Amino acid sequence: MKSYKCGTILLLIVFIVLLPLIAVGAEPSQKSDFRADFGILIHDYKWAEYADDGPELLEETGNLYGLSCDIESLKNRIGWRMGGNFFLGQVDYKGQTWTNIPVTTDVWYAGAEVYADVVPGYRFDSGLWLKSFAGVGTRFWLRDLQDTRTGAGNPVSGAEEWWGCVYGRLGLGAEYPVTEEFGIFAEGGVKVPVYARNEANFFVSGNPGAGLEPAQDFSGFGSIGVRWKQWGAKLSYDSLRFDRSDAVSSGMYELYQPRSEADIYRAEVFWSKGF
Repeated sequence: MKSYKCGTILLLIVFIVLLPLIAVGAEPSQKSDFRADFGILIHDYKWAEYADDGPELLEETGNLYGLSCDIESLKNRIGWRMGGNFFLGQVDYKGQTWTNIPVTTDVWYAGAEVYADVVPGYRFDSGLWLKSFAGVGTRFWLRDLQDTRTGAGNPVSGAEEWWGCVYGRLGLGAEYPVTEEFGIFAEGGVKVPVYARNEANFFVSGNPGAGLEPAQDFSGFGSIGVRWKQWGAKLSYDSLRFDRSDAVSSGMYELYQPRSEADIYRAEVFWSKGF
């Protein structure tokens, strides 16, 4: 709960600081100018969970695939942007049963992420556009572990987890037009924890499932890319960090979500449309 309180307080401080900047830096009314990017993504995805004393309990690695859409106001002083992406794919699981027997299986992922930001910024005569941003985002996904067998041939039931988290977004970015048709851009930021939940079903007799609330922690993200005419490409990094959840009773079991981490490297190609 400590990270939730710190994150909420930090978000309030940031928006309180931004309000006077919006009032002072508001530009005169002018014709709106927007840009929409439509992209295709491939994710290099890693999910890992850890025991209380540190050792890794399991690791999932593989590729996920998705589509994205981002819409941004191009106003000089105070703008906004919003967007999201959808992803789907299968990754490899290497872990263990509840009785510490090593197993491997496949894990299906399907989910989406959306965000909305306020974007104060300033564009210099050279064309350099420096920006900051503050906003909110949410990510929700299905993590579906398939049934498998141990090395001795004993069957092991899979599990189905429905995850969701809400977080604040804070960061800085820049764009620079190298020529009239070619530009570069980059940004970096941090996710401020607000709330996370995992609705888990382990398909075990006497254990119908549980609602777990791992404590979301601060995590970073960033990207760098290029634009050429109406096309662009971007490389980005994203992460999620969760501390161990409190244990909850479910039938004859006491269940909890271990400390968990996601690291996501993305490559994206997109097409832009101005309007």
